[in-house]
Amino acid sequence: KLEFVAEGLGKLTNLRTLHRFMVCDDKGKTRGCNINELKELNKLKGELSIGGLRGGRVKVIDTKNIHLKERHELIGVELDFKVGDNDTVDSASEERGLLEALEPPHCIKRLGICGYKGDGPAWYLDTNYVELRMPRLECCPSRATVIGIKTLEELKVKYCPTLYELPSMPLLKSLKIWECDGLHTIGDLPALELLDVNRCKKPKTLANMPSLKSLNIRKYDGLNTIGDWSALKWSTVDECERLKTLVNMPALESEVKGCGRVEQVADDHMPALKVLWLSDLNILKQLPTRLPSLEELHVKHLPNWESTFTTMPCLRRAFFNNCPKLQTERLIYALSERVGHECEATQLQRLSVKVQMQTWDGNC
Repeated sequence: KLEFVAEGLGKLTNLRTLHRFMVCDDKGKTRGCNINELKELNKLKGELSIGGLRGGRVKVIDTKNIHLKERHELIGVELDFKVGDNDTVDSASEERGLLEALEPPHCIKRLGICGYKGDGPAWYLDTNYVELRMPRLECCPSRATVIGIKTLEELKVKYCPTLYELPSMPLLKSLKIWECDGLHTIGDLPALELLDVNRCKKPKTLANMPSLKSLNIRKYDGLNTIGDWSALKWSTVDECERLKTLVNMPALESEVKGCGRVEQVADDHMPALKVLWLSDLNILKQLPTRLPSLEELHVKHLPNWESTFTTMPCLRRAFFNNCPKLQTERLIYALSERVGHECEATQLQRLSVKVQMQTWDGNC
């Protein structure tokens, strides 16, 4: 991890590539790199991360002299305001002045803002960032909105508790939201293919996402139901306390665990599902009535699940662990009858049943 850069970097006036520019305090008799040196590095291109912006090291007037917005060969900019262990804490207005002066060029495709606690600068709502595709906000406790650009393709928002709304973004393909408890509204995302939500309390329902292929939700306490997304291929749902129902989803692989209120995995059947993992579901009693493409089934810690009455003609591997109401003989009979019901021969190759300390494991 880069922690110290000595003074003198600004003398490399022909430098083309610099991934990390660190503003540093002096270290003993060695002077640290200061923000004024960046002014001389006006031939930089590609990606540039500027760190050490907090702690009283940087003055607004010096930052304005950098003219960052005129560095037209940059395609990615990260502005890092995170505080070190021994740093003094700048006021929100001071940070706002710094970020205002560090306006990035309109040509960038990627923008990251980390550890910033001030209000949004004027350029933040500038719609001239037509090339911007992948913004990222991290540890920004005062942000209520994200940059309002309709051409965004990838968005990452982490640890922004006051973020209130995500607008409709017609071209967005990837969205990752972590620990944003204040988020109330997510607009329509018609092109979204990947959604990752971790430790959020709201909203109760998710937006229209007809192109969604991959879903990963963890500790999303406010979510009541997961919708019918016709393009979904992979889904993981973990520790969503209020979730009760997962309606029909065409996923190829699905995992549901730690959702104590889930009563129903689907109200009919999942025709394309090939792999299903279910664990720590205290209320769930049964599976969907028909899983015609299922090849692998894992069931673990389901205290009220009794047996399977599901048609699974393609099932090859089945694993059952700590399901106390499960009757083994009844299970084997149901699997042998229903697995082979629509096939010439039973497809089941591996069956494992574990109840507390007793284990039955065999190849079929």
